[in-house]
Formats: sequence, C-alpha cells, structure tokens
Amino acid sequence: MSDVNGERLLADLQALSAIGGLADGGVDRLAWSDADLAGRRWFAKRMQEAGLEARLDAALNVFGHVPGTTGPYLLTGSHLDSVPNGGRLDGAYGAVAALEVLRTLVESKNPIAPLVEVVGFSDEEGVRFASGLIGSLALTGELDTAKLGEAHDWRGVPIDQVLAAAGREVDRLVDAHQHLASIAGFLELHIEQGPRMEAAGIDLALVTGIVGVHRQRIQLIGEQNHAGTTPFRLRHDAGRAAARATAGLYELVQSIDGDAVANVGFMQLEPGGVNVIPGRATFTLEVRHLDEATVRRIVAAFAERLQEICAEEGCRIESELLSWVPPAPMDPTQVEILQQACRQLDREPARLWSGAGHDAAVLSRHVPTGMLFVPSLGGVSHSPREATSDAHLVLGARALLRAVERSAARIK
Repeated sequence: MSDVNGERLLADLQALSAIGGLADGGVDRLAWSDADLAGRRWFAKRMQEAGLEARLDAALNVFGHVPGTTGPYLLTGSHLDSVPNGGRLDGAYGAVAALEVLRTLVESKNPIAPLVEVVGFSDEEGVRFASGLIGSLALTGELDTAKLGEAHDWRGVPIDQVLAAAGREVDRLVDAHQHLASIAGFLELHIEQGPRMEAAGIDLALVTGIVGVHRQRIQLIGEQNHAGTTPFRLRHDAGRAAARATAGLYELVQSIDGDAVANVGFMQLEPGGVNVIPGRATFTLEVRHLDEATVRRIVAAFAERLQEICAEEGCRIESELLSWVPPAPMDPTQVEILQQACRQLDREPARLWSGAGHDAAVLSRHVPTGMLFVPSLGGVSHSPREATSDAHLVLGARALLRAVERSAARIK
C-alpha cells in the first residue's frame, strides 16, 4: 500500500492555518466570514490540484471526488470553520488528512479511490448563531431552516444578511440534502481536544460515541432600581439570582453524574450600570453526557433549583431551547475497521467517548459512522495553544488511509 505524504499533509495544515491566522498563532475562521470563505476556496483549489472534482453545495460544504464518479461514496473529512481565536487543528486536521488520503489513493491508482469522497463541512462550531453543525444537518435533511431563519449573530446582524454576504440563502440550505443518497458511510479523524490520551500515553483512540449536547438561553426578570437607595431585603435582583444559580452548577451536576459536564459560557446583566440593580439577567446553559436521560435529569434539576432561587429573589424565568443534539453511538463495524487499521500500524487503540460535538454525530443517524482521535498536547483546544505532535498528525492520517480502504471496499 502506498502511504500518505507526511510532509505534504503538514504543509497543507500550515497553509490553511495562515488563512484567518492571528499573531498569537491562533486562527479565526468564524463561519460565513471572509476568512472562512477563503479557507473553503483554498480547500477546493487543493482538491482540483490533486485532480479531483470540487463542489460547494447550498450550505457551503466543500466536496471532492474522482471526476466522473457519482457514488455511492465513503465520505471522510471534518469541518473548516473555527471558533474565534481558536486553534489550527480543530476540524481542519480531519479535513486536510481526508484530502491527503484520497490524494494518495488517486496517485497510487488504487481502485478504491472512485468510492471515496472528501468533505469540509460548514459552521460546525455554532458560534455565529448559537446553533452549530449547520453543514452536516443540511446534508442529512435535519436542518430546521424556519427556526434558523430567525437567528441573529452576537452583533445583531440577521442570518439572512450574513448568509447573503457569503452567497447563500437560509431557505436554500436544505438543497444540500440531495447529496445524502450518494453517501454510504462516514469516517472522521479529529484531535481529541482533551487530556485523556496524552495523560495515558495513547497514540490512537476509537470513539465509541459522542455526547448529547443540550443548549438553552435563560432570562431572569427582576426589577431595575437604584443600587444606592434600595435595601437588599427589598431588591428583586436578577443578577444575584443568576449568580446564585450558576455558582451552584458544578455541585449540582456532580451530584447527579461525575462524568457529566455543564457550562455557562455567556452572561449579560441589564441595563449594566454600576449603580443600577440588574432588572434582567441573560445567560446560556450547556449540558453534555453520553446518556440522554442523564442530560435531562441535570437540566430538570437545574430548572428546579433556579425556580427556588427566583422565588426567593422575586424574579421570574423565561427560557428558550437553543439546540439539542442527542448522544450518538458509533457504528460497531466502522469502529472495528478503525481498530484493524490501527493494528496494521502496530498500534493498539484505546476506546473513548467524545465530550465534544462533531459532524460525525449527525451523520451517525443516517449512515454507518466511525471516528478516530489523535492526542492533544496538554489537552488544550479552542485556543491558540492547541497542538498535536507532527508524528501523531501523520500517524492519524496513516490510520485513516487504511480504514478508508477497508471501509470503502465494503461499498462494492
């Protein structure tokens, strides 16, 4: 078997990281931004230079396959967008490694090449509109365009305006679904984005499943008043109610399940005056776990505790579900194929669940899906300090090549 070109893989990763690259080493390719669009054009150009046919669909997903083929394909890749001031590997590594795999198959005239397609998904991160996985949801026909069409980004810009600048329309995103019938399976390679593999000295890990992710926006409405003249006992302080509830989140979650995690990543107090009691507090809640029932228990327990606090503080609650991505177990056959691929390289992979959401979670509900991790140095991700050794980056691509060959052969 011909093997991947490690130097070319690393060079492509470096070149992509320069698009939206920042002085501190981070990357800012926020979905639908100019940098994101430039990254997609670069990816399509690299496909064409490899002799592949490149295509951008209605949701800005970038696909590449051997010219003249129509599928069904084994799809492989990841996403190209980043979080603000994020790392250079999250998503990008899996997409670039997938391109290197198909490029290698084409160059070696491997008969499997026509059965493989590469993808760079759009807006996986969900930062822009607090609703991620847009590219893969559009591909699978799961995207709720009616709800998405009401979204604004954090600057208040309507999604219609953002997408128009990128040459796309909200109502037409669903046209991406037409391609799903051509996909027979999916493999995604990714950095772990956590500390487990490095701490245990693990080179490769099979993902057994991806956690469910619950996200909601909560508003507490109290009474705006003068902070200097209103005694504590007479206040209806929405900020205090929010602080009390969120400060106890860690203990509440741990009391239900020690493997679950939750986060309050955004909070805003209004009107925001130094001498004004907040009349409104808005914050987000995110809960993750591999078991859906556990997620729902945590959400319900937090809601109950919040209700108790607001009764004491004289505030009322308004809540909106932003998104719910259910847990996604990986396909046992694809996991076995990935394991065999790792063993071909004399590596015995570990088995881990993923605490981060991925496009693989969406695809797993429609086609047999597998996922492979390489370690993250220091467990750091979504940061300019995000890094994985060159040796592990190349090793992951080599394992993906072998898995792609095995998995695609089953399509015949």
